[in-house]
Amino acid sequence: MAGAIWVAVLRQEQEVLMRHYLINSRLEMNKIMKKISILLCLTLMLALMACSSPQDPPEVEFTYIHGEDYYFSTVEDLVTRVDHVFVGTVTDMSFNVISTETGRAPTPECNPERLSLGRTYYVTVLTAYKGAERDVMRVTVDGGIKGYREEEQLALIQEAGAHYWDGVYRIPIEVGLYPLEMGETYLFAVLDLRIELDGYSDFVGIVNATQSLLELNDPFEIVHDNSGLSAEAIISEFGEEAFEEHWENWQHNTPDWEQRLEEGNVSSRVYNHQDYQGDDNEQ
Repeated sequence: MAGAIWVAVLRQEQEVLMRHYLINSRLEMNKIMKKISILLCLTLMLALMACSSPQDPPEVEFTYIHGEDYYFSTVEDLVTRVDHVFVGTVTDMSFNVISTETGRAPTPECNPERLSLGRTYYVTVLTAYKGAERDVMRVTVDGGIKGYREEEQLALIQEAGAHYWDGVYRIPIEVGLYPLEMGETYLFAVLDLRIELDGYSDFVGIVNATQSLLELNDPFEIVHDNSGLSAEAIISEFGEEAFEEHWENWQHNTPDWEQRLEEGNVSSRVYNHQDYQGDDNEQ
């Protein structure tokens, strides 16, 4: 009888101990889970802070290149050989990379050495003297622009694998080819190009920076001494009436035209021309 009593007492003690063990285990587990939750929250906060903190822009390097330009010896030769002559206003611009072999956007099969960064200006035609039958002309030129949307240009050449020299991606800057300004009006003498991008194939390109793109601050300024080329000389090739009309429009749209003529060709570009003169890092 006494043995049975002791057995019952021991069982009760075991049950009490087991309940204490389970309670303590749950408490310890709760403590562990709280610590894990705190660590997860801290990790998430650090990740969010890292994503939202400003990142240093990538270091951009440049290389200066010389275009293979052809220069016309006379104004008559220029007007005869180009496909389009028109006065137009620059309304927009986009950067692009094309294959010089195919005239299209790069593909994995393209030779990286034949890929070229360029920019396309969207020009609203005001007066067409030759060709230029579209309301908006897409004028494409080689090279990038220093100090303007550099990260966008760098991303394009990195994605395409273009302009990779000495272990570094470099934005090419064509010497002497200055950027055109948004909202400014120029005289264009350009050629049709065999380029197809984004479903369009009506791109035109320059012969050279001096004879194909003329500012209109002073229509009489000689921009190319050897050929005697000026806006007045080019437009006059299409008749005296053509230049007389341009001259009247120019005076009407240029309130300070007399002062501009007295001062000569005062460039309206905001870019530093020194950035487009080249340096020791040329290809």
